Amino acid sequence: MPDNRQWILVKKPAGLATEEHLELVTRPTGEPGPGEVLIEQFCLSLDPGQNFYMQSSAETGGGTMTIGDVVRGWGVGRVVASKSERFPVGCYVRDRFGFAGMQDYAMLPETSLYPVDPGLAPLPAQIGVLGMPGLTAYFGIIEIGKPQAGETVVVSGAAGAVGSAAGQLAKIVGARTVGIAGGPDKCRFVVEELGLDVCIDYRAADFEAQLAAVCPDGIDLYFDNVAGKILDDCLALMAYRGRVVFCGSVAEASTVGEWDGLRNYGAVLFNSLQWEGLSIHNYYDRFDEAYLALEGWFSEGKLRHREDVIDGLENFIPAFHRLFRGANFGKLVLKIR
Repeated sequence: MPDNRQWILVKKPAGLATEEHLELVTRPTGEPGPGEVLIEQFCLSLDPGQNFYMQSSAETGGGTMTIGDVVRGWGVGRVVASKSERFPVGCYVRDRFGFAGMQDYAMLPETSLYPVDPGLAPLPAQIGVLGMPGLTAYFGIIEIGKPQAGETVVVSGAAGAVGSAAGQLAKIVGARTVGIAGGPDKCRFVVEELGLDVCIDYRAADFEAQLAAVCPDGIDLYFDNVAGKILDDCLALMAYRGRVVFCGSVAEASTVGEWDGLRNYGAVLFNSLQWEGLSIHNYYDRFDEAYLALEGWFSEGKLRHREDVIDGLENFIPAFHRLFRGANFGKLVLKIR
């Protein structure tokens, strides 16, 4: 069996994980046991939540990471050794739960896999709009947010993996959609390619005024991927009995000790807001429902996608850091073969 390169955690980070906290090692792959398959990974998903798992020392949804563990993450690839009747050698699969990890080969039980049709969508899209980001958007919008036709839905990180899917799903159900993204190119992409109604550049000097102008009746649903100051600005504009789906805090991940905290949290009380944290680990038993819905919308041309692909497992750390600088344009994917 081939050797396996793996990124492992060697030290818990307080902020953003760097070379100080991670090491690329080579280990043997081993042979699959009953019901297991060995996957030759082609593409790996880079997501802000990976940093949360590296930081956390308490058990959380989806587990935790300890020193010596392979860095968590979703992958897609081809079965090269199998003791599973469901997934024979040669078929393509993706990881359901994020245990494939940042490594060349992943040994996983058949219960952790979902069959992939490369003819439906490119492999990078299989771990993007049809993978974990799509699942996150589906349960955040359809299950928690429940936007109604005509309501105003605001999505931060609207050009990113989860945000782009969330904005499109809100549009599919008939909501008026407002994206927030960084820079004119991303804002154009959100409107012209994803089909959202408007997109505001959070880097603009008059961002707050622009956002208020396009939400004259307030924000009915805010899908938050970034937290930080943008969350604070949106809280100030929430409509009465509005909803906040709290999905991510990428703006705060690398600013330990620098963030002053929320100022407009009083809006949660005064406007009777509903605020719920989103973790797809609460919906394991409904993944197939979401996959089928996403694949259907994708086949109908209602879900567009864009990937930002970086080559080489060895480039995991600089590629990962692109997420926290807002440097990626689309779903960030590490291609390793």
